[in-house]
Amino acid sequence: MNGLKRVLGLPAVTFIAVGFTIGGGVFVFTGIVLKMVGPALPLAYLLAVIPVFLSMLPLAMLGSAIPSVGGNYKYPSRMVSPGIAFVGIWIYVLATFFGQIPLYSISCARYISTLYPGLSLKMCAIALVTLFYIINLIGIKPAATVQAIMVIVLLSALLFFSLGGIARFDAANLDNFFEKGFGNLLVGVALLTFTYLGSNGIIELGGEIQNPGTTIPGAYFITFPIVTAVYFCMAIATAGSMPWQKTAQEAEPLIFLSRSFLGNAGVMFFILGGAVLALTTTLNALFIVGTKSLLIIIQDQLLPSWLGSIHTTFGTPHILLTMIWLLSIMGIVSDLSIETFASYSALGGIIIFLPILIAALKFPRLYPEKYHTAAFRLNGVWLHICVIVGFVLILFFCLVILIDLKTIFKIGLFVVFVISGVIYYLLRKRYLEAQGIHLEAILQKEDWE
Repeated sequence: MNGLKRVLGLPAVTFIAVGFTIGGGVFVFTGIVLKMVGPALPLAYLLAVIPVFLSMLPLAMLGSAIPSVGGNYKYPSRMVSPGIAFVGIWIYVLATFFGQIPLYSISCARYISTLYPGLSLKMCAIALVTLFYIINLIGIKPAATVQAIMVIVLLSALLFFSLGGIARFDAANLDNFFEKGFGNLLVGVALLTFTYLGSNGIIELGGEIQNPGTTIPGAYFITFPIVTAVYFCMAIATAGSMPWQKTAQEAEPLIFLSRSFLGNAGVMFFILGGAVLALTTTLNALFIVGTKSLLIIIQDQLLPSWLGSIHTTFGTPHILLTMIWLLSIMGIVSDLSIETFASYSALGGIIIFLPILIAALKFPRLYPEKYHTAAFRLNGVWLHICVIVGFVLILFFCLVILIDLKTIFKIGLFVVFVISGVIYYLLRKRYLEAQGIHLEAILQKEDWE
């Protein structure tokens, strides 16, 4: 599409999905949930994957049946409403470019500074964002290669930590397995679902994936078992290598544990290869997928066409990538708290699910032939169950995050951004109608790859 090339096979897509999924959340939420559930942490991680996996299956079905660039926008724009789809991406832009990328780059700089005190966090964060901007500017294949290397090292570091902890496993540390109660276990499971989110980004790449009808669902079915196994091993090491009450008191439980059984070189490997790469693999994946929905929005004339220019040599959307880089730098130097970045990025990443799930629900009726010939599809009641689970996840996270924002100003700032997206869409719609272009026609488009 417009110079984009199909260069991503199943291994590359899986590496992108794994890197997208394993982020800083596992380092943040492990300690939080350990305090809530105690020795039941491994069970909480096993249960948390179920609702996320189910909610991702409708996306896998869409990616298999009608693969496309920019699926997060394209599916709802053709099946639900171009306005709702556009505003969803507008919010996602805030979440990703001004929230998530600054959040992960600053968090990554903080982990590096534990090894190199005195490091400028802002300069380190800017350098990281610039590095991945340049890699993705050169091409998606080099970006995917870098992703594969980082994911291999990341998994090695996490398993290295897990084996070190399991070697010191003491079954007595798991006594009174449900001592914190089933209520706390359910809340802990709900929080840990956040650590499994992210792999939905691969539906953005349908136009650059080889044999997407089987590759996209295949990547989901490989990614979730890998991530679940890694999280479970880490949870066993965390809860079983030391009395959980002692570990839960630490600000960085995983780093604390690594210092107790890995040695200095092992701790350095775990921090750089684990904590740092957990964040940088997500940063790289955000650059890989971040432009795709915007390219389709530009094709639909909701944004100026010059923004979607594809570099003749590298085959990459260089103007959009540069804008992502600039917005991310603005976020880094804005001095907003890292908690605010986290809340905005989580809200945008969750809200974008809603119109896609509605599209998946309507898909069999709107495109019956494509549905019945899809390599992977959800039949009857399973489609409804998966969509309902997705709706419940969205509602839960939106409530938790809005409560966590606390101040009217922070909530209001997010609402203002949403309203600005609605206003822009209405103004652009009026402008295009004056030229004889009606956006409602997008619903009749069948421009699937």
